[in-house]
Amino acid sequence: MKKNYPVSYHDLTAEKKAHLLEAISNSAVILGTKKITAGFDGFIDTIARIIRDKEDNNSPSLFNTIKEFGDYILEKQGASFSLELDERSIKLGGNMPIMANALGRLGLTVNCIGALGAPQVHPVFNQLSPNCHLHSFAEPGTALAYEFNDGKIMTAQMKSINTSGWDTIKEAIGLKTLVRLYSESDMICLLNWSEIDVSSNIWKGILNEVLPNYSVIKKQIAFFDLSDCSKRSNPSIREALDLLQQFAKHTKIVLSLNKNEAAIIFQVLYGKKSKMDLLSVGKELIERLNIDTLVLHSAREAIAFANNEQGWVDSFYTAEPKISTGAGDNFNAGFCAGQLLELDLESSVILANAVSGCYVRQGISPQLPDLTNFLETVKI
Repeated sequence: MKKNYPVSYHDLTAEKKAHLLEAISNSAVILGTKKITAGFDGFIDTIARIIRDKEDNNSPSLFNTIKEFGDYILEKQGASFSLELDERSIKLGGNMPIMANALGRLGLTVNCIGALGAPQVHPVFNQLSPNCHLHSFAEPGTALAYEFNDGKIMTAQMKSINTSGWDTIKEAIGLKTLVRLYSESDMICLLNWSEIDVSSNIWKGILNEVLPNYSVIKKQIAFFDLSDCSKRSNPSIREALDLLQQFAKHTKIVLSLNKNEAAIIFQVLYGKKSKMDLLSVGKELIERLNIDTLVLHSAREAIAFANNEQGWVDSFYTAEPKISTGAGDNFNAGFCAGQLLELDLESSVILANAVSGCYVRQGISPQLPDLTNFLETVKI
């Protein structure tokens, strides 16, 4: 039987904004008591723009959209060509470190289990919030992010991440420590399943050796972000979705997908490509996935479903982001913070959009005063 998800308004009204600002003003103490354990990637990111052409004594012109860059490549078919990069920054990367840093800057304590350097943590991760406590089991991967105004292209070298499974993590950190970290957490975050070849092996280790070894008064929240599943086979995606059902025996499941990821999951589950809008796709997915909460987000809008509740709001879109790599991770951090504050679904989505919108404009994850200023000044 299909559930009825009443449609809410897209726009951020003055009343909704005032409600969220009040929640943020009272949130510092609450968030300061919350703990999250997150894993399992880690990258050193180089952020760059691609130069299209140069003229003497003028700033170089850049490729502004992915289509513009794609058309340029197609024009060069059958020939060799070179590209010059305008390097913008070298920074910590990976879904877990970026999301953990965003959570830490909001005031939460985050246990970071990831590929952060071995035997010593790489200095780039010193950029993480002091609220992040690092537990490393492997060397980080490296990634080069080509940014455009409408998105990004990531190229990654995984190094030892793809072979560092549950046994490696358990040996490096210790099962007793892992059980303690997870048992003390209000939320657990399992991120970037798609890019790590051994993700399902890690998930099974947590299911078999960690979660059964402690009990909590009420179910923890388990937040999942699969990341871009494009290179993964349908059977491996189905296995990951089946594992979500096993986690559901111990936890409340929240699954976050961007527009591309939602389309891939839809095709795996229904055997056909979706031609529907994000709202319709979400309604179909939540019925089939049998999870507690589903969150879908794009540069333009975000929608969340839980029980018979729905939150659907426009994003704080900007045509010229200062940075786009990590926008989704900051969105996820904002949504998780909202859920730990026990905000209603729509307010959690607005908070997620605000964290992401603030991040892409200023190039750094916001703290609570930044969010307040952003929401007070944003036009509605």
